[in-house]
Amino acid sequence: MKDRKYKILMNIYSSSWGISMIAQTVVAVLEIFMIFFSIANPHWYGPYLNKYRSFYVVLLLAALIYLALNIYIKKDIENRQKLLNYVNPLYAILFFAWSLGIIYSDAKITGNFDPAVFMTFSLTIPLSFFLFPYVYALIVLLADAALLYISISITGTSAPLINLVIFFIFQFILGISFLKLKTKLAERILIEEENSKIDVLTGLPNRRFYENDLKEHMEEGMKVNLIYMAIDLNGLKEVNDHYGHEAGDKIIIGAARCIEKCFGDKGKAYRIGGDEFVVILHAEKNEMEEMVNAFEESMKKWSEENDLALTASYGYVCLKEYPELSITELAKKADNKMYESKADYYSTDDRNRRKYTS
Repeated sequence: MKDRKYKILMNIYSSSWGISMIAQTVVAVLEIFMIFFSIANPHWYGPYLNKYRSFYVVLLLAALIYLALNIYIKKDIENRQKLLNYVNPLYAILFFAWSLGIIYSDAKITGNFDPAVFMTFSLTIPLSFFLFPYVYALIVLLADAALLYISISITGTSAPLINLVIFFIFQFILGISFLKLKTKLAERILIEEENSKIDVLTGLPNRRFYENDLKEHMEEGMKVNLIYMAIDLNGLKEVNDHYGHEAGDKIIIGAARCIEKCFGDKGKAYRIGGDEFVVILHAEKNEMEEMVNAFEESMKKWSEENDLALTASYGYVCLKEYPELSITELAKKADNKMYESKADYYSTDDRNRRKYTS
């Protein structure tokens, strides 16, 4: 199962993908423009033409590679997203180094120190790259130290220091605030996704959550001690008809609490329908038998305390007994066992008003 941190990472990437693509497209277009400008106006550069043109080509290639990488990852985010954890800091360092190289060259050639290019890149990197605040802060700290060194070595004074410190503070406030905003947005998206997968009545994961987890079991494989359990409440319709839906809801909630109490330590329970529950857990068969007995006792105790009949039919299948089956095949087999149990219940209870088939 994917942990929370991974899901936040995924949401940050997904929410940043579009603006990152736009930002890098703009960079690529600008560098193409500068390359053609250098071809049309070589006299502007004099003997430094090739040097500056190499700057433009390097950044153009970097932007195009990053665009291609984003498109590649977008096609299979789940399996390829980790690449960005390594690529984005490297690209951020490359873009800072590129801007520092331009500033240094300009200062050496013209004698003027103009950090405008560096400032532009430092403020757009939080937009362009998938970075966390602490990564950005470390890279910016190193880049600003290099900028300060260039400033002092070229001008021979510390006069630009005040301006650089002011910019440094401004840069941190904007950049880190934006990156924190991205993280908060990702967390909010995750919370909304989680809420959409929670059953409002019982607080258990709902069918959407169940199907998502089932997909993960199919993709990632199953542990050998996996057990699939299907549960269906008995007589819920009669309770709704005779005592009202409030009583029926009370039974559903009671069932959810009994299921959580008896199986929650070993796995996850889901409410996948009106009176249908599923438990996917990891345990040995003897442990499962103990939990089932505890579940029966828990329902009996709840019924006595609430003066309502809470009973359930269930069936479970251990993967160890059927190692060749997929998770969906285990689910079908457990359903069949549950329906057999349901048929026995209505038969012995003399209420065989519905037909259940194995």
